[in-house]
Amino acid sequence: MSNSDTTRQSLSLNPTWSNSQSIFNELNYNTRSSLPSFTLTPNQPSARFDVRFLQETIGHHMMAVDMARLSVEKAINPDLRDLSQNIITTQNQEIETMQSWLKDWYGLSYEPEMSPGDQRMLDRMANLNGADFEIHFMQEMTNHHKSMLSDAVPCVSRAGHTELSDLCQNIAEAQSSEIDQMQTWLSERYGITSDNNMMGMAIPGATNYTNSYNNTDGQISNGGFENGDFTGWSTTGKAMLETSDFGSEPSEGKYYAALSTQFDTVPGYDIESFLNLPYGSLKSLGKGNIDEGSAMKTSFTAKAGDVLSFDWNFMTDEQDSTLVGENKDFGFITLNSLPYTVADTSSSFKTSLTPFSDETGFKSLSIEIPVTGTYTLGLGVVNVGDPIYDSAFAIDNVKFTPVYDRNEMSQTTSNTFSMS
Repeated sequence: MSNSDTTRQSLSLNPTWSNSQSIFNELNYNTRSSLPSFTLTPNQPSARFDVRFLQETIGHHMMAVDMARLSVEKAINPDLRDLSQNIITTQNQEIETMQSWLKDWYGLSYEPEMSPGDQRMLDRMANLNGADFEIHFMQEMTNHHKSMLSDAVPCVSRAGHTELSDLCQNIAEAQSSEIDQMQTWLSERYGITSDNNMMGMAIPGATNYTNSYNNTDGQISNGGFENGDFTGWSTTGKAMLETSDFGSEPSEGKYYAALSTQFDTVPGYDIESFLNLPYGSLKSLGKGNIDEGSAMKTSFTAKAGDVLSFDWNFMTDEQDSTLVGENKDFGFITLNSLPYTVADTSSSFKTSLTPFSDETGFKSLSIEIPVTGTYTLGLGVVNVGDPIYDSAFAIDNVKFTPVYDRNEMSQTTSNTFSMS
């Protein structure tokens, strides 16, 4: 449920859905179960969900309040100022309620700190005025609300307390209505309509860009994503193209790909089918239940001894949780349906300037090709054990070096897989 912190001049952050009813239909909103009301201990699965949801949503609401305060001050249309004031009032009340539940139910106090990425986004927003401010605010708040819906809707049936389930339903109803209103204003006042872009150049669902594939001259087509699209790749779930504006520099060129566990994702079994993996492979790889994720793949021909290499950066919010336990999101690769874990929440991290709190920074990985033939490279990221704290797997500079050019391989490669 991370908030986007970037300014994107050439793309819109509007949601895919056109109205609140379609949001509920897409997310199976009406699958609500009857939930008991009793005190749970933090080691129970439903309690773990409650604590994670409450902590994440408190921080998420605080960011919305900060954004709305800017709008009350800077918006030029009174009705947008009124909507912003309502966000402040409603979400401040919900913050107080959720903090009291954390204390009463689990004995926890929680006051989140603003991430560097969120602060950068607020600073940029504060420097805008007039129509530029209104457009940017409504796009960012719509994106922010849509992120909240992706967690509030499953909370309705997964919460361990009926009070929390009721709150999640109220949040979903209120924020879907606000999304509809802001989309209407964007369209009527500024001619901006909703599209499929969100938090970067997102390509939701299963998309096939492989018709332009060509890996002659020892290269993987569009391996650095400098075409500005996913030509040469197929994707499923949420695949994005990002630049340095996202808060993390590409390892080369202008663009890099990023796969996310946040919104527009697909179930783990769909990823397994997409990558031609046996059912249950990802659960075994991560040693936990796979909630959701995203993946991409491309094919190439190579000779024995050629070296496939790419740069990767694992970003996550899992480190913010006090109850991470065994719920380790992870980024992985597959080569001809053989899966390998590349990074997870036990990796070495640094503070991130992206919408995620922590990142590994770009590292390199290489694989020596064992047998001449055609290969399919798959890359993916999955959320393990909970849908609250999200992660992303960034990929750049995918290439292979022919066996006769191996002496030109970069000496900075940090880890190598040898397949036999």
